[in-house]
Amino acid sequence: MESSIDRAVENATRALHALGAATIALLTVVILYDAGGRLLFNRPFPGTTELAANAMVLITFLQVPYALLHRKLLRVTFLLERVPPVIRNALDALAFGIGGALFLSVASVAWSPLVHSIQAAEFYGTDAFRIPAWPLRLSTFLLWLLSAGVCFRLVWLASAGRLRPVDDLPH
Repeated sequence: MESSIDRAVENATRALHALGAATIALLTVVILYDAGGRLLFNRPFPGTTELAANAMVLITFLQVPYALLHRKLLRVTFLLERVPPVIRNALDALAFGIGGALFLSVASVAWSPLVHSIQAAEFYGTDAFRIPAWPLRLSTFLLWLLSAGVCFRLVWLASAGRLRPVDDLPH
């Protein structure tokens, strides 16, 4: 039985996943515009490099919570397929616990640079095209926290023996 927490997390991660896909499409348009402007009019889009660099970071972390929840990350299952369910659940709980701790660690390390980027009005780019740093830093910070939350939710489900098999997950 799916709880309201599970539905909310599923909807949030699916929305972030879709936002990541939309960001890829938008980045494609920017790169095509830049290439066309450069080749046809000798007028490239001045912010393509900055937008592409920042968008790649954002795209990656927009996709992570969904990939974690649906267990689409690289997994070596030859061992998991051969152990009893109780051991499989314990190994899953351990792996997701380590993942959650890792995401929390990264978020805690990222807090100070986030605060500094807001206070110092930090930006990426040149005078021709400037992007404030704090929105990207805040977004990745929040996505790391969400990813940690997804991991800890999976720890709880695995510990309770309620983690669904990967084949039963929605796509």
